[in-house]
Parts: sequence; structure tokens; C-alpha cells
Amino acid sequence: MRITYTEHAEARMDFRKITKTEVEEAISQPYFTAPSRLGRTIAVKKKGDKYLKIIYDNSNDKITVVTVYWTRRP
Repeated sequence: MRITYTEHAEARMDFRKITKTEVEEAISQPYFTAPSRLGRTIAVKKKGDKYLKIIYDNSNDKITVVTVYWTRRP
């Protein structure tokens, strides 16, 4: 499945030093997923003592990453 990134997601990834590899790994092998607003999905990947959260939209054969951030709570 093809993964694209919004300008916002790319800016947040650059600012937070999160790589596309980390994002793609979190989407393909998440710690868990949950539904979000507007029909989007949250993928969470545990990395040490932090969690990487990815908000994305899955439509047809394309995943669009909306935002990405680190958190201490899942």
C-alpha cells in the first residue's frame, strides 16, 4: 500500500526528528491501533519509554499520514 504525507506531517516529522522508516514501521507493525475522529486511524508504536503516535487516513489503496508525534502515554 502506498503511503503519502501531508505537509503538516512532514513538518512535524522534521521538527521532531521522526523518520519515514519509523512511521512506516508503526503503521505496518503497530503496538495497537484505534479509531480517531473523521474516520481516521491512530497507530501507536512503543519505542523505549515513549510511544510514537501516527494519525492517518486509509482510503482505497493509499494511506495519508496526517500528523506524527511522541508521547509518554499510549
